[in-house]
Amino acid sequence: MKKKSIVLSILMIFCVLVSPLSVHAAGTGQVFASSATISDSMNLDNTTLDGRTFRITNSGTGTVQVYLGIRVDSGTLNNYQVDLKLGNSNYTFSGGRRSSSWTPGESGTGFTADENDPSIIHVDLQNTDGVGTGLHQVATITLAVDSSAAVDEECLITLSTPEDPEEPTTPENPTCTIVDGVYYDDNGVVVTEEEYNAACLNPENPQTGSFLPYAVIGGGIIVAIGLYMFTKKNKIYHI
Repeated sequence: MKKKSIVLSILMIFCVLVSPLSVHAAGTGQVFASSATISDSMNLDNTTLDGRTFRITNSGTGTVQVYLGIRVDSGTLNNYQVDLKLGNSNYTFSGGRRSSSWTPGESGTGFTADENDPSIIHVDLQNTDGVGTGLHQVATITLAVDSSAAVDEECLITLSTPEDPEEPTTPENPTCTIVDGVYYDDNGVVVTEEEYNAACLNPENPQTGSFLPYAVIGGGIIVAIGLYMFTKKNKIYHI
């Protein structure tokens, strides 16, 4: 029994070494806009969910409203960052109202019209506790309609998530490569031909990938030898 426990312990340690690490997201879902207030029983046709688009119509009152929501499919979500695009210049951003428990995000404002393109409204909100599965209303956007707009004039509403700015990248020198007569070693450093040959063509210095697979293989061999010796010793002892 003691022998079996030792063998199982060794095998468990080996499995931990081999198994990859994984990270689980807090939740999954989709942000969207709607022409009507948001609830779990609402009609989804006039929303931007699943690639849809919709239009709002001037009612003659001078203002119209667009509702922003989030559909949580699993887990919890607490960040809401979107860009709302207006497809008619007679409609402009008038203001925004956050739903309960939602506060301005890192930008500190919550709602801002783009400085270069006023037809784009940036929304940045957060919810400390997060929201669970289902449909949730996050905010209400009020749009002003120009007095020259016809009563039945429409405005196309589209929604997108802001793209992360691209990080500036520093070009790296090639490794173990000859470019226009210039020799680069395995670290991308310019070297002489002799140094290049020693670093890149020497069979005793192969270009290897991650050290981890070799460590795991070596560990597996050591575990196998240990199990063999342990089993053999016990067999001799019992004889």
